[in-house]
Amino acid sequence: MKATTKQVLTGATWLVVLLAMIGGTMLWQQQVHKSKPVTTITVTSTERIPMVLLLDDHLTHNQIQQLTAHIQNSSATQTLVTAKITATGTVTFKGQLLNSDNRPYIQVQLPKNLDSNRQTHLLKQLLTVARQQFKFRRFNLVSYGRGGLTATNYVEHTTSLSPQHFVLMATPFNGTSRQSNNRRQTTPVAAKSQTATLAKLIAHRHTIDSKMQVLIVAGKAIKADQPLPLQSALAGQSIFKPVVKVYQQKVLRSWRTQSGLLNNHQIGNTIQTFIN
Repeated sequence: MKATTKQVLTGATWLVVLLAMIGGTMLWQQQVHKSKPVTTITVTSTERIPMVLLLDDHLTHNQIQQLTAHIQNSSATQTLVTAKITATGTVTFKGQLLNSDNRPYIQVQLPKNLDSNRQTHLLKQLLTVARQQFKFRRFNLVSYGRGGLTATNYVEHTTSLSPQHFVLMATPFNGTSRQSNNRRQTTPVAAKSQTATLAKLIAHRHTIDSKMQVLIVAGKAIKADQPLPLQSALAGQSIFKPVVKVYQQKVLRSWRTQSGLLNNHQIGNTIQTFIN
């Protein structure tokens, strides 16, 4: 009886060992089979696509920091590099990207008091050097204030370095005059009220890359003075809406003046949602 029990226990033990070996082999084969697509996903997700910031050169250092912090939002771990170019075309960078920076920020600084054509040329030169320096193929462009005018002129005069997403915040497409703009109107500016700058940008809109996705953000001050008329900030719809396949515009309300857009907590979420 004891011998029979021992034989049964021995047989059961060998059976458990055999099943464990079979199960382990099947699990190993399953993991090997799944490894190929995981590698592909990882490579795609780590592509470096920087966000280039072209802001109004009249902003103070604190205002720039404030706006940048809101734009960075949940990706604050990504490095911010400053890219500066002189009037003679010399490019310098302050800061260095890490290998893990797949969505870094590059803040552009252009020379002041230059005409739009010269600034456009310098911006293209700077981005060419930056692409070689930081090894990226695609990028997103975020602009603020008059920086948006330079950025718009840029996308109308480039082909190989066109941004994937283009965001324009508080850009005075039709100037700041209330005589030319209805202060709180969101409709396009009538042809007779268009400034020379807006008319010129509209005339060259056919050169814009139709694949580029555009978002225009305007600020609407409630019960407060608003230096930039809402209609002027949204006048870019006449430039981009007839050309690009994806066009959006959003009005963010605040109790402060137009500069309230700089510290509006919604701005970061608005931009990140659009780009991602």
